[in-house]
Amino acid sequence: MSDDEQQLNDPIHDAGHPWRARFVVGLIMIILSFIGLVLSDLWQDGAWNYWRIVAPVFAIMCIWLSWYLRKREHSFGFTKLWHEIFHWLALMMAVFLFSLFVSTGIMGRFEAGLSILTVLALTIFVGGIYIEPSFMLIGIVLGLFAAGAAYMAAYLYTVMLPVTVIAVGLLFLFVYFKKKKKEDH
Repeated sequence: MSDDEQQLNDPIHDAGHPWRARFVVGLIMIILSFIGLVLSDLWQDGAWNYWRIVAPVFAIMCIWLSWYLRKREHSFGFTKLWHEIFHWLALMMAVFLFSLFVSTGIMGRFEAGLSILTVLALTIFVGGIYIEPSFMLIGIVLGLFAAGAAYMAAYLYTVMLPVTVIAVGLLFLFVYFKKKKKEDH
């Protein structure tokens, strides 16, 4: 049996499945984040609720992936698992605090949604440092999404105001010329 055949049959060298698990979890996180970014732009109040729901989903996916990879590598330990659970519970406490800020009126729903996205990006990035390195990339992408959502919010009126004025002007011209055409006949 050649070395290549031995590696194909050896579960330690079968890196395809764990990488697929990493890829699928990362892809789901990025897709969910992109949906949240679109919601933040289109339906700002709805994005607040969306991020509150997505944060625990991300935590569950990250804990599952970490457990899955450690179990495959036979390096699973309850101490490490508890550290990760407390890591994600800290995120849930931050989400709870933002909920408290919104309910008391200190913070608006849109701002709280962006704050949760930012804290989620930071939590995932830090988890990438000591839990699973692929989380670092996802944390960076989420941070860029948060910056993009803030940028869109800051300049949305700068872009949309001229578009609105032009649209109103075109609508006025369309109605005016329709009316004038009817009067001429």
